[in-house]
Amino acid sequence: MIQRGETGAERFGPAYTALLERMLPVIRARVNALNKSVTDKSAEDLMQEGMLGFLRAVSCYKPGRGTSVRTFVSICVNNYVTSALRRYNKRERAAEVELAESDLPPGVETTDPQDLYSAMETVRQIKEVIRTELTELERGVMEAYLAGERYDAIAQRLHITIKAVDNALQRVRRKLKGFLQG
Repeated sequence: MIQRGETGAERFGPAYTALLERMLPVIRARVNALNKSVTDKSAEDLMQEGMLGFLRAVSCYKPGRGTSVRTFVSICVNNYVTSALRRYNKRERAAEVELAESDLPPGVETTDPQDLYSAMETVRQIKEVIRTELTELERGVMEAYLAGERYDAIAQRLHITIKAVDNALQRVRRKLKGFLQG
């Protein structure tokens, strides 16, 4: 497939599927090797990054340059996953900001100390759920969405598809809804 120089829709035929099946263990191995410092919740995101690296490798590979497809895919996957880990670590450091006393939910206009404490505790719990239950991708998409960014702008900034943005927001909604109802 790669040697024939297929592009676009031709790439996603039987040859592409066969190559993906052969390379999936390589992708999984690279992701697992780099996934030592990240929670299990991020493993899914890292595997997606690995798949993006695979797609990039397939589209950029040029036979005859002395590198095997397997090596080239491994390097591309490694680069994509490493970049995702850097972004993840950067966001983790930024998310460690503690809850301030002025951090109240919108609409809380009470001076009763018990009500204020209850509201602050609710905000703290929601922040904890966001920090522990959402993956790096889900947090990034949620923050951008709440900042008013459109799906296409979020997708472009995070180097993902618009569908991946929508899927991440659906998972965020499902997880936060589960917390609020439970």
